Amino acid sequence: MHLVRYGLLLLVAHDVMAQSPSAAVQLSRRIEFWNPAWSPDGQSLLFESSLHGKVGIYSINRDGSGLRRLTTDSSGNYQPNWSPDGRRIVFSSDRNGHGDLYLMNADGTALTRLTTMPSGGHYQSSFSPDGRRIVFQGRPDNALTRDRVYVIAVDGSGLRQVSDSAYGAEGPRWSPDGQTIRFLQVPYPKRLWREMEERDMQAAKSAQRMMSIRPDGSGLAPLAQVPAALPKGIPSDVVPSDAEASPDGKLLAYSKLVGGYAGLYVYDVASRNERRLAGGPGAGPIGYLRSASLTASSDTFDTFTSPKTGGERTIGGSSFVRTLRRVGTERWELSDNWIDSSGRVNTRQTVRTFQGTLATEVETVRADRDSASLLVSPNRVTAWVVPEGAAARLFDGPPAGERYASTIVVAAIAKSKPVTGMVFLAPVVGLYSTNPLAPVIDSLRVVARDTVTGPGGGTIPVLVIERGSGTRVWVDETTGTQVAARGNAGPERWWWHIRRGIRLPAP
Repeated sequence: MHLVRYGLLLLVAHDVMAQSPSAAVQLSRRIEFWNPAWSPDGQSLLFESSLHGKVGIYSINRDGSGLRRLTTDSSGNYQPNWSPDGRRIVFSSDRNGHGDLYLMNADGTALTRLTTMPSGGHYQSSFSPDGRRIVFQGRPDNALTRDRVYVIAVDGSGLRQVSDSAYGAEGPRWSPDGQTIRFLQVPYPKRLWREMEERDMQAAKSAQRMMSIRPDGSGLAPLAQVPAALPKGIPSDVVPSDAEASPDGKLLAYSKLVGGYAGLYVYDVASRNERRLAGGPGAGPIGYLRSASLTASSDTFDTFTSPKTGGERTIGGSSFVRTLRRVGTERWELSDNWIDSSGRVNTRQTVRTFQGTLATEVETVRADRDSASLLVSPNRVTAWVVPEGAAARLFDGPPAGERYASTIVVAAIAKSKPVTGMVFLAPVVGLYSTNPLAPVIDSLRVVARDTVTGPGGGTIPVLVIERGSGTRVWVDETTGTQVAARGNAGPERWWWHIRRGIRLPAP
């Protein structure tokens, strides 16, 4: 199990990061990954991550697809493990003030509380091979140095402490036959953490040993042979020693820090190949962009609608001019000026990036009927929202994390040359949402590569990217600029934004 926690930044401009790292770090939230656990069939993994702020529990397929958030509350949720039949998950959570154990179905439903702690916490839990009991460690007071090993039935009955409180007991695991529990016995010389000094820690570490004990607390004995941490021949400089082996032993799952960016990885023992599933220093199947260079542009887009069942696109009568320009050496500005059928500009939208990153600093919407604005600084976010026919609303508070303009994210993805199937996650903000201070995580999947016909009749290679809302964007692979977009205009029709002079295949 990974207990060391790492972090990364999202969508940071690499060439600027070296010049002004403090600005990006202050504005950005760290994204971390820990504790991968294989499903019994070896087809998916559980893990914990701070993707949405607080640490939560997620699942992902072994090929990097199917990312799913299983805990959606605002508490911390940690160290998930599967039941032997793959139907339930045990994990720790502080949702009631202390670290207790909880059970839920594999899809995140049917949450039940397993333990109740007045203080301290319970963690490092796992099911017995027969699925009837759960072993875990914990302590009644977080000030104490010595954890204990406990066993409890899956219905919450029969709680038993099985280790001696005179020693620390950590990392309990069931034997394959479920007859014994192995754990690390650590003789901490001090009772309280505040009494512990470095020499005390070193003394405890040098005297620690792996032990075996029965679930009823009897038969305590040192293990004659400690299981190898990794299969022979696995490069220790690539795969951490606490990697989790799949049920068939063919794959190893782990989290680690690469180039300052945390990620979730899988290592194929036979082929000696490593695959990144989430995070990491570049763009993985579920990835983040470490660097991005935008391309200045100015294009006019016309609007259309079409039936979802197929048919011709109907001109919408309005258009907008999109301009992406550099404003200073470390900032970009994206602006859309919307023009109605009479030629009058009725809406202006502007996004300016924060110095040294692609994160949003200023976002404004000025329209005939409503308007909004957003200002982000390293330690403050302020938003004014003036909806049509409603009172103005002021939002002001500390930043909840970084946020990005979706159009800039799409351009950055295209410039990173991703492969089809990659999914990118980026925190975006909705000025007209319930709380514009809090960003939401948008997923953007690369669904296809295609070509469209350009103004001169030649073809333009495009990347087709689909947002979590279902909106699709066609992006010029060479420049990273948008050539078309399609979204939901109701239950029966699509809206379309198409760059003037571009011809798309019939919908």
